[in-house]
Amino acid sequence: MAGGILPSVPPPIPISSIDAEAPVAVIDDVARDFTAMLRLDQFEAAGEKFWAIDVKSAEPAALSQDIPALVSGREAALRKTRARFAEADIDDLRIDGPFVTGDQFALFLDMLITDPATGKTQPFAEIAIFTVRDGRIIEERFFYD
Repeated sequence: MAGGILPSVPPPIPISSIDAEAPVAVIDDVARDFTAMLRLDQFEAAGEKFWAIDVKSAEPAALSQDIPALVSGREAALRKTRARFAEADIDDLRIDGPFVTGDQFALFLDMLITDPATGKTQPFAEIAIFTVRDGRIIEERFFYD
């Protein structure tokens, strides 16, 4: 695992491939509306509304034996999202962003989560980067410890 990159996760989209001519209003609208839904704790609905059919979703590591670090397709991304939130109840959510550059936007998420099995509450923070094409999220990447 050189440089912390998992072999099953493809490298990020090269900066040279960022679509500087992407319609800014479309990217801004997707970023703003998607983020608003997350702030309302509508994670699944946001994905269903904005993910492309062939969306790619990457985590730092596999969530379980059945949910690998990289999944492809809307149904697989939905299963991954459900698996993530089955293991944690969000007690508090703060989102900074969206920060838009080219055809991508980033969010900084700070959460207070509770493990339903143990009742243990702890802080959790992540950075999420989304790539948008034709008004849909085609890739999402999550960064956390």
